[in-house]
Amino acid sequence: MSGKSIDDFRAAHDPSYKVDAPRTVYERPLPKNATCFIVSAAQNATPVHAKWWATLKTMAKAMNAELIVPTLRYKNPTSQWNGSQQNAEWWDPAVRDYLWNTRKALNRNVTILGDLKIQPTASSPLTGADALSHASSGIIGHTKVQMKSIATPSHRMAKILATTGACTVENYTDSRAGRIGEFHHSLAAVIVELDGSRFFMRHVHYSDKLVGAIDLDKLYTPTGVLTAPRPLALVLGDAHVDSIDPAVERATFGEGGIVPTTRPLNIVWHDLLDAYSCNPHHLGNPFNAIAKRGKAADDVRAEVDRAINFIAERTPPDSTSVLVGSNHNDMLRRWIIKADWRSDPVNAEFYLETALAMARGTRLTESGTEYPDPFGYWVRRANLPRTSVLDGDESFVLGGVELGMHGDIGPNGARGSRDNLRRIGVRSIIGHSHSPGIDEGCYQAGTSTRLRLEYNKGPSSWLNAHVLLHADGKRQILVIVDGRWKL
Repeated sequence: MSGKSIDDFRAAHDPSYKVDAPRTVYERPLPKNATCFIVSAAQNATPVHAKWWATLKTMAKAMNAELIVPTLRYKNPTSQWNGSQQNAEWWDPAVRDYLWNTRKALNRNVTILGDLKIQPTASSPLTGADALSHASSGIIGHTKVQMKSIATPSHRMAKILATTGACTVENYTDSRAGRIGEFHHSLAAVIVELDGSRFFMRHVHYSDKLVGAIDLDKLYTPTGVLTAPRPLALVLGDAHVDSIDPAVERATFGEGGIVPTTRPLNIVWHDLLDAYSCNPHHLGNPFNAIAKRGKAADDVRAEVDRAINFIAERTPPDSTSVLVGSNHNDMLRRWIIKADWRSDPVNAEFYLETALAMARGTRLTESGTEYPDPFGYWVRRANLPRTSVLDGDESFVLGGVELGMHGDIGPNGARGSRDNLRRIGVRSIIGHSHSPGIDEGCYQAGTSTRLRLEYNKGPSSWLNAHVLLHADGKRQILVIVDGRWKL
């Protein structure tokens, strides 16, 4: 052991020996009155995307926002910028003043998890991170954009966990993991706005087509701020008209709301009909029947009319409403098939009218029996201007994004989910679960209803959230909190 100490021996052979390696801390004092932050990750030994970085600087100046850049490390032996990896701890000079690798609570409800290092090639960067921010929502620096809402106890708003996207260019190994990481690499950022203990979070994506990024109704470029082209669509969180939250309705359609502000060309509706009056899960439950009769909530025609009038009154004169075939709309069909009109005098006439229309439209085709969707039948009979109704499997594509799927039906007829619809080879926006999120090609809206209804007991991941589809095909989830949707 010539020249070696006991400490050297322990370091070489004792598995419990602890080495405190030096660690560079990246952070800076933030103004105490800061209310807006833009967060985008940077990979080590990798240049920034020049136009995207310049756009981020434009956004930060226009919004009076603090730029924060969480750090990512990736050992990349084939990088043209990294070579031998002997000097991997370097960052593009453009981002050095903005680097961040510590945990930072922006307020009591949202935290930047800058101390969490995840490989840029991780296929599911949010996996296992659900509880790391405790009761707070969390933002994690990563090159792949992902978002999910996490169930919390009934007295709290659901948590949001989101990755940021990157401000650096693609820089991956020549391998399977590297190619997949490169495919999912997003030039993106998260905007966080604080309002006391509230926060508003949304992603922005760089567009080569526009040489900039759209946020709401503004187009930010490397050199300035312009008015953005009108969005192709606003996909609403599931409407359930009879259960809609009035505060969400105002934030969506009222003065200063999402629709007047962004002026979408199309408004896409999921689960427009709540179908409480004819809910098949209530069949045989006398207490549901008593409660509904006491409030005249068992009148099916009246509920259908309320839903149709709701969409008629809220479709702007320069927009088109599109109704997606949805499982709650379909409850009307299930009621026609299962209910007995002879024991339901309140609904007998409407039942028979609807069943007759369905019977007259029934035919046998090469794929089996087909008959009209009864809710679609009544919407079409109303002859609403600027309104179209999609049949069950009818496609509706705008900007390369499929908008015609509700999300309840997955591949080959399986139960639908964001997980099994994310890799069908087509980008999509769905509804159904009331829990918004982003996973690869699939974005999911939340709900427009109150966050507590009779069928979501226990911890809940429901959030009031819509999805904007911008003119460049980029998507943006807007979460409504306490009737507000931005600072």
